[in-house]
Amino acid sequence: MENRPCPIELLISSEYCQLSVCMECRVVNLNLPGRISFQFEIYQFIKIAILFSKAAHLLKEKTEKGQTIKIVEFNRTH
Repeated sequence: MENRPCPIELLISSEYCQLSVCMECRVVNLNLPGRISFQFEIYQFIKIAILFSKAAHLLKEKTEKGQTIKIVEFNRTH
């Protein structure tokens, strides 16, 4: 079996992050400034992106209305 690099396709890039994908491996790469990188299966990335999109929409609505944002703590141990 030939060992060759993945054919990476750039999805989107900005000053904050870069998203690329290998459709052969079905892996999405999220690269953030400072050499931080995450890899997701495509289905995982889609689910996370949907949640981020919903959160961004809610934050945008609240900040435009001047509302405060409720802080929620998860997995808090006592």
